[in-house]
Amino acid sequence: MRRPFCLALLPLLLLGPATADARLLPLHGQPLAPAAPYRETWRYTCNTEQQLGGGTITLTRLFTDEGNPDGGDFMRWNPKGYDPQKPQRPLDLELSYIWEPARQPAIEVREIEVKLRVGTDTDLPEVALLQIQRPFPVQPHGIIGSTALSTQVFPYGSYDLKNGHGELPLGDLLAYAEGYDTLGWKLIRPSERLGGSQNLAQGTIDIAALREAVAALPALRRALAAKTSDPKARCTRVLWPDITRY
Repeated sequence: MRRPFCLALLPLLLLGPATADARLLPLHGQPLAPAAPYRETWRYTCNTEQQLGGGTITLTRLFTDEGNPDGGDFMRWNPKGYDPQKPQRPLDLELSYIWEPARQPAIEVREIEVKLRVGTDTDLPEVALLQIQRPFPVQPHGIIGSTALSTQVFPYGSYDLKNGHGELPLGDLLAYAEGYDTLGWKLIRPSERLGGSQNLAQGTIDIAALREAVAALPALRRALAAKTSDPKARCTRVLWPDITRY
């Protein structure tokens, strides 16, 4: 399933409005054009939420002011104790997914995104690696370390080198973690020299909590469907940013 471009763009718009000085990149030979003005229109937003042992999962569905379906369904999961103002260090996890309910009655676990936010006391390299590894006890030689699940982590920008972000498919992580409730991870500064890599941070991932979130999704979607049968009566009318169309 490929997400529609407008759905992939919508969460980014929620980060904040465009400024008056924002500009779109011009075509070759054309002058710089001003960005489209930031606009909001009324929407109905329907939410269903469940507190789980390992975190909180929320589903949201949007409707136009006339009560028609608008956009897609948005899923968010955050671990227990999550505070957006005080992210966990050195690793903060979030699950995110957007889908069109009419076209996707089932949930594709591999297309649920695991968002990884890291924070360190030292500057991150241009590209770091977050490596997740299963323990392989083999007697008498201890642990085999040649198999791991890795993804790239990038700093947020030159203005903030101590915090970075990455992502990986939840389905891949759960398949790799089969048989384990937790897995260890390391944030690695890679080196071109053999054996020259440096560990920047390490910790564990609660795999059982991620499985719990996936198991809760079908019931939550049924509850959301029941609530959205009459969005004007059962949902909340809010101002929502319009999607810029290029």
